[in-house]
Amino acid sequence: VEVLNPELPKDLAADRGAVLDIHVRLVDGRHIDVEMQSELRSGLARRFLYYWARLHASQLTTGDRYKKLCPTISVIILKESLLPMAKAHSTFQVLEVETGHALTDELEMHFIELSKIDLEQSDNALAHWMRFLLARNEEELEEVAMSDPNIRRATEALKALSEDPEAQELARQREMAQINLKIMHQFAVAEGEAKGLAEGEAKGRKEGREEGRDEGRRETLQLAVETACELLGIEIDTACRGKLTELSVDGLSSLLGQIRSERRLPVGF
Repeated sequence: VEVLNPELPKDLAADRGAVLDIHVRLVDGRHIDVEMQSELRSGLARRFLYYWARLHASQLTTGDRYKKLCPTISVIILKESLLPMAKAHSTFQVLEVETGHALTDELEMHFIELSKIDLEQSDNALAHWMRFLLARNEEELEEVAMSDPNIRRATEALKALSEDPEAQELARQREMAQINLKIMHQFAVAEGEAKGLAEGEAKGRKEGREEGRDEGRRETLQLAVETACELLGIEIDTACRGKLTELSVDGLSSLLGQIRSERRLPVGF
């Protein structure tokens, strides 16, 4: 395979850009987009179809003939379940609804849902790769690497990549982006709750609402702190959790800022 630039340029300033996880071209000309998604979000299916469309269209420039187009295949690996089917691997194409006749082989999308495979019962190449992706430590990686020489090569490449400073920095940035996304989601929920409280006040239920609103914000901030610690691998024992419950909204907000910048709890907390 040939690994290509995963970033698709915008055609227009107002156009939505797309960044692919992995974009490769096979020796026969087919383009493969591999996406990995650890959390389900709204509009995922539309997003993956959009990525496919952008990648497929990027093969042509002005004046090119359509026969230059090669098939574009998307492989979407999901940690959680998105589709109603019980099977772990689902394949989508453009088909005639009654006869099942394929209009073209230009579009193909594979959804692989890791949560649906029985790793104890399955013993094929796909199951081996799923074990590789789901491995939680080096022992599990070594065990699955023994099952397939290709996975052994992937395990060795992963170890080499993990020791690269640039890759470590990229991983750190991605980790912080995930933390920020979770925190932003929690604040969005809190804002929605605050809006509901404000509407209640307008209807004459003002008494006690200010105190309830502050407590809601405090609980949301505490949850954000605990989420950040969980994602960064910072252990919160019973004593620490007790201290968190004693902090005010401002105190929790300040603590959250420290954790995000220093990636640890303050000394003596």
